[in-house]
Amino acid sequence: MSDENYEKRVYNLLITKGNDPDDQYGFYKERIDSQRDFLYKEYNTLENDLTEELFNEIDVTVLLFGLYHTNQELFEELISKSKEFNVPILLIRFFGMEYILKELEEKSDAVVGWNPHCIVDAIETL
Repeated sequence: MSDENYEKRVYNLLITKGNDPDDQYGFYKERIDSQRDFLYKEYNTLENDLTEELFNEIDVTVLLFGLYHTNQELFEELISKSKEFNVPILLIRFFGMEYILKELEEKSDAVVGWNPHCIVDAIETL
């Protein structure tokens, strides 16, 4: 297959966005946008209603653990709906920390740190 005919996959990602005192969302965006060969369409939790139609479009739900303590209800709803509509969940650790809540780890399909290659690899794998 020639490069001209090769069409890159565009991943539909639902990304947590909410009360974010440490700007985890901004840091995540910098990381994922640094990956030139990775194409995605973003849906986020501030600009999109969490409807069945939305979840039918989503490839992966991205949970930013740094937002968990200020957005627990949102996380619970995202996890519940992602499970209901069979959307895999990627949990990204708080920047600079290895610790995450075991209950969130158990509900996630993959857990990664902030290495942009690891984030992209996990999304592509899920």
